[in-house]
Amino acid sequence: MTNNHTGVTRSAIHRDHALICPESHVPILFPQWPNCETVVLISPEMGAKFSQMLVRCAKDAQLQPLKADEELFILVQSGQIDLICNGQKIQVNQDEFVFIPAASSWQINTDAAELLVFSKPFVAGNLPSPDLLHKALSDVPAEPFLGDPGALLQVLLPDDPAFDWGINLFEFVPGGTLPQVECHFMEHGLLLLAGQGVYRLGEHWYPVQAGDAIWMGPYLLQWYAATGKENSRYIYYKEMNRAPAP
Repeated sequence: MTNNHTGVTRSAIHRDHALICPESHVPILFPQWPNCETVVLISPEMGAKFSQMLVRCAKDAQLQPLKADEELFILVQSGQIDLICNGQKIQVNQDEFVFIPAASSWQINTDAAELLVFSKPFVAGNLPSPDLLHKALSDVPAEPFLGDPGALLQVLLPDDPAFDWGINLFEFVPGGTLPQVECHFMEHGLLLLAGQGVYRLGEHWYPVQAGDAIWMGPYLLQWYAATGKENSRYIYYKEMNRAPAP
């Protein structure tokens, strides 16, 4: 969508949720990430306990830790990256992802890539941090959610108590919906990868499409319905395996 200086946007920011659309993106530069343009979609300044960013990497781009205690999930949306993490070298290609544990020594080099990055401080919960993980999206089976073949769920991070977060990918056929209006203490950060639909956030109903990002705060009423003529697909973050903060 082109704004054309009209002052109109589909983006909306509220106390407990946000819809951030591409026409509202403002890229910034981090000194630790030379030759990278970063759009910070969600961050603690918004009230979230995590960050969600889009990173566009040009020639000779590098990424290094912004904060020592943060764990990261990186999905390569296009191009490829070379990761060196705690002495281990990994090439991560398009439609592959990597989990980087907190307190790791790591560096990413690339000549061209577009990345989706989730990051947060690791909450130990008396458990050690999980190990480095690298997979392709195609390696993860898509299962009918609660038996519904119109809503397929890929659980990208293992169902392991050591992980204090989950990153999942949902795909809906046109007309497919979440089975209920959800309400819970867990936050979400979401990026719509394909298709379109309608998201209920609290008492607001938003038409959404590929490229839109959503933040959902704790205890927000939430529900989704896919519209249009093609499947819709989104990736999302949620807290896992830890009790609510005191």
